[in-house]
Amino acid sequence: MKKLLILFCISICVSTAGFTEDDTTQVVMPKTIYVGDRAELRYTFRSAVDFFADMNDSALSREIALKSLPFETDTDDYTILDASLARNGLLYTFRLFFIPWNTGSIDFPMFDISAAVYGGAAAPFIIDVQSIEVSSILQDQDEAQLRESMGPLLLPGTMYALYFAALLSVILLIVIFRLVVKRESVCDAYKTWKLLRLYAKNAKELYRSLKRLERAGKKIDDAEFCTELQQLIRRYLDFRFGYRFSAVSSPAIMDTFEKIMAGAMSEKTQSGAMSLAAVLRRTDYVRYARGSIDSKKEPAEEFAADLKADERSSLIRIVRDAVERFEGDN
Repeated sequence: MKKLLILFCISICVSTAGFTEDDTTQVVMPKTIYVGDRAELRYTFRSAVDFFADMNDSALSREIALKSLPFETDTDDYTILDASLARNGLLYTFRLFFIPWNTGSIDFPMFDISAAVYGGAAAPFIIDVQSIEVSSILQDQDEAQLRESMGPLLLPGTMYALYFAALLSVILLIVIFRLVVKRESVCDAYKTWKLLRLYAKNAKELYRSLKRLERAGKKIDDAEFCTELQQLIRRYLDFRFGYRFSAVSSPAIMDTFEKIMAGAMSEKTQSGAMSLAAVLRRTDYVRYARGSIDSKKEPAEEFAADLKADERSSLIRIVRDAVERFEGDN
């Protein structure tokens, strides 16, 4: 019976030793450690020893004072920041946070976790942490340079298209910038261009009306012709110079031009104004002098209140020439 009991105890010890050795795992995070990284070591082991006997059953982790570790925590090779122990049933995880300062291997010495937790009075339980490798960034770069070269990421000729697109973008940005800076000038130029188009349209409408009036011929008498011609001239001047020439008497036409032009009429404008003023005075005479004493004076060619032969065409030609002078002086 004693022999069986001894064999049973020996088997338990052997199985416990084998169980402890097989159930020991070590994990380092991150997997690749570089100098200056904050790294974490997790050493998991199984033990029947209760390392939380002095704490509540609900406690799952405890801090381990760095001064209780039996080795230096701040060396030229590493600096230990924090140490703790967590439990999950019979499994315990020793966690160690550290920063490596040199490349190569870090070999933490074996130590008694029981002594670190309870002091020297507890039964010893030795932890043997495997060495940890600290990599070099420069070494990784050298390895990367030895790899095979990658194929082109862009299709042949794509770079030229990109260069052209970049150049075009720069040109567009410059144009947009100039437009923003010179916005007022551009707006003024656009308004001027739009106004000139309206002037041209106004003159074109006058030309059409003059052509229709000339084709009317003898269908209308001289007085009606002169009335229609005056209306066309005054309507054109109203829009062209932005002034109500329709309310200005014929003798005051030149004074009105001097007023609205502030005495700064060009030769073309002055010549056109004088021509239109002469046409207005002539048509006024034909309209209002018929049957008057003046219309019966001699010579009849000078005082008659009727238009001479081809005088209608002559008046229309004078009006057209005057308008061309106005439009050509823009």
